[in-house]
Amino acid sequence: MGGSRAPQFKKGVTVQEEQNKNVVREFTRIFKNEHNVDGVTHLFHKHFTHHFRMSLPPGLDGFKQIGRMMNGAFPDVVVTEQDLIAGGDKVVERSSAVATHSGSLMGEKPTNKRVNWTEIHIYRVQDGKIREHWVEMAMMELLQQIGALPQPAQAA
Repeated sequence: MGGSRAPQFKKGVTVQEEQNKNVVREFTRIFKNEHNVDGVTHLFHKHFTHHFRMSLPPGLDGFKQIGRMMNGAFPDVVVTEQDLIAGGDKVVERSSAVATHSGSLMGEKPTNKRVNWTEIHIYRVQDGKIREHWVEMAMMELLQQIGALPQPAQAA
Protein backbone atom coordinates (compact mmCIF):
# COMPACT_ATOMS: atom_id res chain seq x y z
CA MET A 1 0.00 0.00 0.00
CA GLY A 2 1.02 3.62 -0.44
CA GLY A 3 3.49 4.99 -2.93
CA SER A 4 2.84 5.38 -6.59
CA ARG A 5 1.75 2.53 -8.79
CA ALA A 6 2.85 1.79 -12.32
CA PRO A 7 0.15 2.68 -14.87
CA GLN A 8 -2.23 -0.18 -15.47
CA PHE A 9 -3.42 -0.96 -18.98
CA LYS A 10 -7.12 -1.64 -18.96
CA LYS A 11 -8.47 -4.49 -21.01
CA GLY A 12 -9.16 -3.28 -24.53
CA VAL A 13 -7.04 -0.12 -24.27
CA THR A 14 -4.39 -0.06 -26.96
CA VAL A 15 -0.81 1.08 -26.60
CA GLN A 16 -1.62 3.96 -28.97
CA GLU A 17 -4.53 5.06 -26.76
CA GLU A 18 -2.25 5.03 -23.70
CA GLN A 19 0.30 7.10 -25.63
CA ASN A 20 -2.46 9.56 -26.60
CA LYS A 21 -3.46 9.86 -22.93
CA ASN A 22 0.17 10.57 -22.04
CA VAL A 23 0.25 13.42 -24.59
CA VAL A 24 -2.82 14.96 -22.92
CA ARG A 25 -1.35 14.49 -19.44
CA GLU A 26 1.86 16.23 -20.52
CA PHE A 27 -0.18 19.08 -22.01
CA THR A 28 -2.15 19.47 -18.77
CA ARG A 29 1.01 19.45 -16.68
CA ILE A 30 2.83 22.09 -18.74
CA PHE A 31 0.02 24.34 -20.01
CA LYS A 32 -2.43 24.25 -17.12
CA ASN A 33 -0.45 23.45 -13.98
CA GLU A 34 2.96 24.92 -14.80
CA HIS A 35 1.22 27.84 -16.55
CA ASN A 36 3.67 27.57 -19.45
CA VAL A 37 1.48 28.48 -22.42
CA ASP A 38 4.44 28.60 -24.81
CA GLY A 39 5.97 25.35 -23.56
CA VAL A 40 3.49 23.07 -25.33
CA THR A 41 4.11 23.81 -28.99
CA HIS A 42 5.86 20.45 -29.42
CA LEU A 43 2.62 18.68 -28.42
CA PHE A 44 0.50 20.21 -31.18
CA HIS A 45 0.08 19.08 -34.77
CA LYS A 46 1.08 21.67 -37.37
CA HIS A 47 -2.54 21.70 -38.60
CA PHE A 48 -4.10 21.99 -35.13
CA THR A 49 -7.71 23.21 -34.98
CA HIS A 50 -9.53 24.43 -31.88
CA HIS A 51 -13.31 24.53 -31.67
CA PHE A 52 -13.89 27.45 -29.28
CA ARG A 53 -17.22 29.19 -29.78
CA MET A 54 -15.75 32.63 -29.13
CA SER A 55 -14.01 34.55 -31.86
CA LEU A 56 -10.31 33.71 -31.69
CA PRO A 57 -7.48 33.40 -34.16
CA PRO A 58 -7.33 29.91 -35.64
CA GLY A 59 -4.86 27.26 -34.60
CA LEU A 60 -2.44 27.28 -31.73
CA ASP A 61 -2.31 31.09 -31.52
CA GLY A 62 -5.99 31.28 -30.58
CA PHE A 63 -5.63 28.40 -28.16
CA LYS A 64 -2.71 30.12 -26.43
CA GLN A 65 -4.78 33.32 -26.09
CA ILE A 66 -7.26 31.43 -23.91
CA GLY A 67 -4.39 30.05 -21.82
CA ARG A 68 -2.94 33.53 -21.30
CA MET A 69 -6.37 34.92 -20.37
CA MET A 70 -6.99 32.19 -17.78
CA ASN A 71 -3.44 32.31 -16.38
CA GLY A 72 -3.70 36.10 -16.11
CA ALA A 73 -6.95 35.89 -14.16
CA PHE A 74 -6.00 32.79 -12.14
CA PRO A 75 -2.19 32.61 -11.92
CA ASP A 76 -2.26 29.94 -9.20
CA VAL A 77 -4.73 27.60 -10.95
CA VAL A 78 -4.32 23.90 -10.25
CA VAL A 79 -6.11 21.45 -12.53
CA THR A 80 -6.80 17.92 -11.35
CA GLU A 81 -7.66 15.09 -13.71
CA GLN A 82 -10.86 13.34 -12.66
CA ASP A 83 -11.20 11.01 -15.65
CA LEU A 84 -9.08 10.41 -18.74
CA ILE A 85 -10.67 8.12 -21.29
CA ALA A 86 -9.17 7.16 -24.65
CA GLY A 87 -10.95 5.61 -27.59
CA GLY A 88 -9.32 5.47 -31.00
CA ASP A 89 -7.71 8.83 -31.75
CA LYS A 90 -9.76 10.73 -29.12
CA VAL A 91 -9.01 11.41 -25.46
CA VAL A 92 -11.69 12.79 -23.15
CA GLU A 93 -10.54 14.57 -20.01
CA ARG A 94 -12.87 15.53 -17.16
CA SER A 95 -11.07 17.79 -14.75
CA SER A 96 -11.58 20.19 -11.88
CA ALA A 97 -9.75 23.43 -11.25
CA VAL A 98 -9.18 25.57 -8.16
CA ALA A 99 -7.63 29.03 -8.20
CA THR A 100 -7.63 32.53 -6.78
CA HIS A 101 -9.21 35.24 -8.92
CA SER A 102 -6.28 37.64 -8.69
CA GLY A 103 -6.29 39.10 -12.21
CA SER A 104 -8.84 40.60 -14.58
CA LEU A 105 -11.19 38.20 -16.36
CA MET A 106 -13.24 39.48 -19.29
CA GLY A 107 -13.29 42.97 -17.80
CA GLU A 108 -14.08 41.81 -14.27
CA LYS A 109 -11.66 43.18 -11.69
CA PRO A 110 -9.87 40.71 -9.40
CA THR A 111 -11.85 39.68 -6.34
CA ASN A 112 -9.12 37.56 -4.69
CA LYS A 113 -11.84 34.95 -4.12
CA ARG A 114 -10.95 31.27 -4.15
CA VAL A 115 -12.96 29.68 -6.96
CA ASN A 116 -13.40 26.30 -8.55
CA TRP A 117 -14.87 24.95 -11.77
CA THR A 118 -15.06 21.85 -13.91
CA GLU A 119 -14.03 21.25 -17.49
CA ILE A 120 -14.55 18.54 -20.09
CA HIS A 121 -12.05 18.45 -22.94
CA ILE A 122 -11.97 16.28 -26.04
CA TYR A 123 -8.64 15.99 -27.81
CA ARG A 124 -8.05 14.30 -31.15
CA VAL A 125 -4.49 13.05 -31.34
CA GLN A 126 -2.81 12.38 -34.68
CA ASP A 127 0.77 11.19 -35.08
CA GLY A 128 1.41 11.73 -31.35
CA LYS A 129 0.29 15.38 -31.50
CA ILE A 130 -2.92 17.17 -30.51
CA ARG A 131 -4.73 17.76 -33.82
CA GLU A 132 -8.13 19.04 -32.59
CA HIS A 133 -9.61 20.29 -29.33
CA TRP A 134 -13.11 20.89 -27.97
CA VAL A 135 -13.97 22.12 -24.47
CA GLU A 136 -17.02 22.54 -22.26
CA MET A 137 -16.26 24.62 -19.20
CA ALA A 138 -18.52 25.59 -16.30
CA MET A 139 -18.03 29.27 -17.19
CA MET A 140 -21.40 30.43 -15.84
CA GLU A 141 -20.58 28.92 -12.44
CA LEU A 142 -17.15 30.54 -12.51
CA LEU A 143 -18.58 33.97 -13.41
CA GLN A 144 -21.10 33.64 -10.57
CA GLN A 145 -18.29 32.93 -8.11
CA ILE A 146 -16.42 36.12 -9.05
CA GLY A 147 -19.62 38.20 -8.98
CA ALA A 148 -19.85 38.85 -12.73
CA LEU A 149 -23.22 37.06 -12.85
CA PRO A 150 -25.83 36.83 -10.10
CA GLN A 151 -26.19 33.63 -8.13
CA PRO A 152 -29.44 31.76 -8.93
CA ALA A 153 -31.08 32.95 -5.67
CA GLN A 154 -30.14 36.58 -6.48
CA ALA A 155 -31.64 36.37 -9.97
CA ALA A 156 -35.10 35.35 -8.72
